[in-house]
Amino acid sequence: MLVKEIMTKEVVTIRPEATLAEAVRFLKQHRINGIPVVTDGGVLVGIITMSDLLRLLRDINFWNKVEQARPELSIKDAFLKDKEQAIVEKKMTHGVVTVKENEMVERVLDLMSTRNIHTIPVMRDDKLAGIVGAMDIVSLNFLLR
Repeated sequence: MLVKEIMTKEVVTIRPEATLAEAVRFLKQHRINGIPVVTDGGVLVGIITMSDLLRLLRDINFWNKVEQARPELSIKDAFLKDKEQAIVEKKMTHGVVTVKENEMVERVLDLMSTRNIHTIPVMRDDKLAGIVGAMDIVSLNFLLR
């Protein structure tokens, strides 16, 4: 089976200059785990995922612990200062793993399992054509047998 047969064609995207708060709203609203980051010209430049946001929260938690141990340090304040205005481009995953729409679904499964990723953009002629999520692969393999 080809990737284009199972991919979601209506892809929610976000721009690099969007805020992380906007990204979180998109993720929650659309109930997805990752959003491709594209320029005005439609060029894929990254992806912002729940894993990226969890890493950010882990870093914030680290600085909270530092401040509790040494309150005189103001590093956390500098780190958190503009968290609401932090932009997607600064926290997104660069060098996104992608597949072409005519590749086999097995390739997506292999990439997801070996790279520990759950969302893979699908490309057609260097443009975003769709997206495949882990649930697409799991449901295909368990529900269609």
